[in-house]
Order: sequence, then C-alpha cells, then structure tokens
Amino acid sequence: MGCVRVRTGCRIRCVRASFTYTQAQMYARYRTRSRFYKRPEKMLKAYNVSPNLLRLPKVKPGLLKGIYTDEKIDLRDRERLELVESIRHPKERDFYQDHTYHNQWIARDLESHQKIQIAGRYPYFSPDYEIKPWIWYPGDTVEVVSGEGAGQRGAIIAVVKYKNEILVQNVNVQDVVIPASETRPEQVVQREHPISVLRVRHVDPSTNQLCHLEIVKVRNKETGELEERRISLESGALLPIPAPEETVEAGDPLKDTAIQDADEETYDREKEMPLLVVRRLQAMENYFVDSLQKSHEYHKALQMRNAQDMQTFQKDVLVRATEKLAAAAAVAGHGAMAEAGSQAASVATESSQAGDAEEDAVKGTITVETVVAEVLKSEQRFRSDAAAPGVPGWWQNMIDAYVSVLEEEEATIEAEAAAQAQAAEADRRAEQLMADATAEAGQSMEEDGTMEGGDEDLDEQDGDLDEDASRSDRSK
Repeated sequence: MGCVRVRTGCRIRCVRASFTYTQAQMYARYRTRSRFYKRPEKMLKAYNVSPNLLRLPKVKPGLLKGIYTDEKIDLRDRERLELVESIRHPKERDFYQDHTYHNQWIARDLESHQKIQIAGRYPYFSPDYEIKPWIWYPGDTVEVVSGEGAGQRGAIIAVVKYKNEILVQNVNVQDVVIPASETRPEQVVQREHPISVLRVRHVDPSTNQLCHLEIVKVRNKETGELEERRISLESGALLPIPAPEETVEAGDPLKDTAIQDADEETYDREKEMPLLVVRRLQAMENYFVDSLQKSHEYHKALQMRNAQDMQTFQKDVLVRATEKLAAAAAVAGHGAMAEAGSQAASVATESSQAGDAEEDAVKGTITVETVVAEVLKSEQRFRSDAAAPGVPGWWQNMIDAYVSVLEEEEATIEAEAAAQAQAAEADRRAEQLMADATAEAGQSMEEDGTMEGGDEDLDEQDGDLDEDASRSDRSK
C-alpha cells in the first residue's frame, strides 16, 4: 500500500494506491542453522553418543580428565551388567534397555485428552481417592445435606467403598428399564442409585440430630480386647462397626448336610494312607506295563519286517555271489582244460596232502587270487573225480551258517505250530468228553423220570383194583 499526492484545483489529495514494494530491512533475518555459528548439540541422541564425538581429536581415554589406567574392562559383557547399572547415572538413558520398543506398554504416556477422559470417567483410579477412615456402614441412618434431595433421611442399604458411594433408602430413586423378553413385556422399576458419601451426614440415634463420627478403640468387657467403635462427637454415643457380611449363600436346609455329620472326622490317616499308597503304586505299575506293551507291539512289527528284509537280502547276496562264482569257474575251466588233463594225478595228490593247510590259508586271507585258485581247484576235482560241482570251503561254511540259522527258525516255527495243534486237540478232546458226560447225565435223568412215571401208573392201577373189589363186596 502507498500514498500518491494528486493536485485537484487548489487542494492536494492523498490517494492510496495498492501496489507492492520491498521495504528495507533494518536487521538480518534470524537463521536457526547458520553456517557461521556452531550447530546446537543434542545430547544423548543415540546410543549415549554425542553428535560431535567423532569430530573431537582422538586422545587416549583418561589423559585429559586426570584418570588413567592400563586395565581394559569391557563393560558390555553380561557378567558386568550389574556393575554397569550401579555405575550409570540415574538420568542417563540406555538406548537398548530404555527404548520405547522394549517397554512401550510401561513408559508410554497417555495424551492430554485421554488423561482428561479417564480422570472424568474413572476418578477412583486415583491412589488417594478412597476415604480413610471409613465410617459408613449398612444400617446407619444418614441425611442428605447437599445437592439434590437435601434434607432426606434414610438407612444405608449398600456400600460401594472403592467409589466412595452409598445407596440410601428412598434417596436418589430413578427408573430402571428392564427390557422385554419372549415371556414378559418391558418393565420399569424404581431403584435407589448411589450417591457420594460427602453429601450425607450421620444422624445421632440418641438425639436424632446430625453429628460427626470418629473412630475410637474401646475395650470389650466380655473378651477384654480392644475393638474399634464409632463415637458421636456431639453426644458421645458409641456406634458399633458391623461385622462384614458373609457372601456364602445358604442353600436348602433340608438338602444340606447335618452339622454333626459335617463336623465328624471320618478320615483316618493311618488307615487310609497305606491304601492310597498301594493304589497309587498300582496305577503307576499299570501305566508302566501298558506303556511297555504298547512299545513292544509297535516295535515288534518293525523288527519282524526288518528280519524278513534281512533274510531276503542275505538270500539275494548268496544267489548273486554263487552265480558270479559259477560264471568265473566256467570261464577259468575252459582255459585250463588241457593243463587239467595232464596234471590231474599230481594235483589230486598235492591237494590231498595240503588240503587242510590251504583251506586254513584261504579262510585267513580271502582275496581275488585265493577265490580264483579255489574255483580252479574245485573245477579240477570235478573233472578228475566226475563228482557234482561244488563251492569253495570257506563259501560253504558261510552258507552252512546261514542255512543252520534258517533251519533253526523253521524248526522253532514247526515246534510252536505242533504245540498249538496239540493244545487245540487237547481242548477239543476235553470239550468232547464234557459233551459226552452231559449227554449221559441227561439220559440217566430221563430214564429215572420214566421209571417214576411207571411206578405212579402201577399205583393208580392198584387203587382202581382196590376200588373194584370194594364195590363187588358191597353188591354181594
């Protein structure tokens, strides 16, 4: 904005014109981060490290402050954690332990509006909210002295101690709507609502006037113990403090256990404890046996399958090895046919003399050369003696060991099967004998019944004859 003078006749008018111009600044603009000044340092920005720490000259620690030591102690070790905590200043922050990520639910503060809402909604959250000493108890007569309903009197019905509120009879009565259900319509009931204890004062039962109460200790004449009572400061009347109500609800006395039966001591430790110990040990033993049985049943099938697989594998190894030995013997036999015919007698004599020694040597060292030599010797024996083809001695010993094991298993299985068959035959014979004995007993009982029936018939016939004889005598 500016002012422009305009000559109009004899007068000079000041006309304001709207235009923008740059006004001269008297002082320089305040720059918060000027390059001419040292930047403000933020202490303990991260990891308890000053931002200018790396800009300082690197000097041996302790030389500038008058403390010097050659001992190197790493305070970051777990073992020295307590030492670090004891050395650290209370105002110093540890970036890891005190970070909000690790204790966010403890160190996080509420916003101001949240604090206002909670303070208004839950005032009894304050630690000093509860009034002490507490002098309001059910049954006391009080009068409202402030607020709505002032001057009304009534007896205390219930106490809400943590809220510093009480329910007074016929005071602060409000409508309570009971919503409708399937069986009844909506109902409106009038109920007393709680009021603050600061709005009421006690009524002295002796003077029927308002009074102030305090807690005093009075000695009971019957028990001789000190008890807390409430005393009226105006009249000196003592008001007792009622005992806390038991929250246990009493049931139907007709269905309840009699007091004598409930108080009777029916548990005899010396008599019951041995039985309990025996039962506990029996339960433990049964559990242990069941566990072993389940484990045995589970692993037995696996063992049987593994045994069958091992037998199959061993048989396959024997078959394949025998086939390879036979093929090697056949190939070597065709090449040594001529030499075998000319040296048959000499080889036979030499083999008969040194047979045992060579077998021991072959058993001791089994190599490719020994196997080929043994195969050649067996082929020569077959050609010379015209005997059935055989296998080397060491191989036969291995086969015999496996065969003996298989034969023993087969014999065991056959013996078990025979024992089972014999037991089944014995059971069948016993059942047959029992059935025969039962049949004979039934037949004998039937014969006895027929004999008794015959005797009765004879008795009846004798009676008829006697009657006929008497009738004939009368007619005569």
